[in-house]
Amino acid sequence: MTETAFDIERFGLVTGSKCSVLFPLKGDGKVGQRTYAKQLANEMFFNYYDEVGSWETEHGKFAEEFAFQYYMDHINRDVKKGSWFKNGECGGTTDALAYDRVIDFKCPTTLKGWLDYIHEPLKKEQRDQLQMYMYLTGKPHAEIAAFLLETDFMSNQGKQYPVPLDKRMIIVQVDKDPGWEKELNVVLPGVIKMRDEFIEQLKTKFPR
Repeated sequence: MTETAFDIERFGLVTGSKCSVLFPLKGDGKVGQRTYAKQLANEMFFNYYDEVGSWETEHGKFAEEFAFQYYMDHINRDVKKGSWFKNGECGGTTDALAYDRVIDFKCPTTLKGWLDYIHEPLKKEQRDQLQMYMYLTGKPHAEIAAFLLETDFMSNQGKQYPVPLDKRMIIVQVDKDPGWEKELNVVLPGVIKMRDEFIEQLKTKFPR
C-alpha cells in the first residue's frame, strides 16, 4: 500500500503495485508493457508522477498505522515498520517486515471487500505484488494483512462494523515462487529497453 508515496529513487523503477502488467494472463502483454514503460520514462525524465487518488486510497493511508499496531498487538510483537528496497531496475517500499516474511496491509472500505479475503482467491495483481516484495527483500514468505476499520463516513454516522475488535484482521500468506523471479528476469529487460527508448525521445523534445 505504501507505494503511493514516491521518492526520487523510485522514478523509473518497476514497482510491486504495477508489476503485474509484466505477467499477462492472455497474449504477449506487449501493449500493457509498452504503456507501463512509457509511464516509467516520463517519471524518470521529469522526476514527477501523476498522482491519482480517491477517498478509498486516503482511507487506506489513514488506516495503515492502525493496521500496523493491530498486527503488532494481535499477530506478531516483533514486526517492524517497512522500508525502501531496490534490486536492479525494481524497487518498492514494504508496509512491514518480520523475520521470514514481508507484510502488505490492505484496508478495504466495505465489509464485503474485507470478507473477500476469506471467500475469494487473491487477485493476480496482489500475488504479483507480493512476489515482487519477496524478490526485493529476499524473504521466503509474504502476507496480505487485511484490516477492517470504519470509514470517516461511518464514524460520522455513528456506525460500526458487526465484527469484534479482536477479529478485525484477515491474513493471507503467499510463498516465494522461483518461477516468478525467472519470468521477471526474462521480461524485465524488454520493458527497461522500451523505457530507455522513450527517454531518448523525451531528450530530443526537451533538451537539457
